[in-house]
Amino acid sequence: MATVDNKLLHQLIQKLGLANYESLAPKATELQRLLEIRSSSGMLSNLGDYAKVTICIDLASSLLGLPFDNDTAMKLSGLKKTAYANGRRTLEKVLDINKTLGIGEICVQVGVTQVQKEAATLLEAYKQYAAGGHQGEIDFTHPQYATMAVFQACKRQKVKPPKTKLVPFSHLKPAQWSMLEKNWEKFLASAAVVGQPAKGANMRGVLVKETAKGEQEQMHASSSSGGARKHASPEKIEPYQNWKKRMLEKAYRELELQRGSG
Repeated sequence: MATVDNKLLHQLIQKLGLANYESLAPKATELQRLLEIRSSSGMLSNLGDYAKVTICIDLASSLLGLPFDNDTAMKLSGLKKTAYANGRRTLEKVLDINKTLGIGEICVQVGVTQVQKEAATLLEAYKQYAAGGHQGEIDFTHPQYATMAVFQACKRQKVKPPKTKLVPFSHLKPAQWSMLEKNWEKFLASAAVVGQPAKGANMRGVLVKETAKGEQEQMHASSSSGGARKHASPEKIEPYQNWKKRMLEKAYRELELQRGSG
């Protein structure tokens, strides 16, 4: 039986296009054997051999941070989307797999590694934003946050976000995902994150520093040239709100230029 399963596993790995990853077969085999030991006769009665082996390969790929074609996997497993997701969660519990995927692993698995840096920057800025607007502690280890950061980074870089592949990583129901997405849209509309991040810099920190620098310059100019300002006409003194808007726009332009040259 073990020989048959091993043969099936290698066949499915080949069909999933993952034969070049030498570490995958041993890891998936390890999960298969562990599953045989831990699962009772009735727990996985609704999953056939193809489904169990495919999901073991899926979980092994996830643990190793390898790319994985979910659409092909579902076809090979013979399961529909909901049944596959339920089966995967069941195997995660049986195998005691509770690893939380990070941004890097999510980007690899959905094929959008080009947005990884911006997604990480967005997540850090969101943590500051959310911490300032909510009472109590927020569990940012929950995969919904890393997943949404990748989704939003795709949109900002005009990469078509693979929503159908991303949502399952978030462990959220469609309605919960929609609520989180609206919250992120509100967050992204705030002045602190309208601009694109500079290369290797925290987006929020860069903009805050730019604005603070401008404020200091305006205060210095107002104190050091008081005499000159006494003779200036009122209409030449720029209103604070106009100045603040201008400074933010300047910061955004500079960040765009830095990002474009990176």
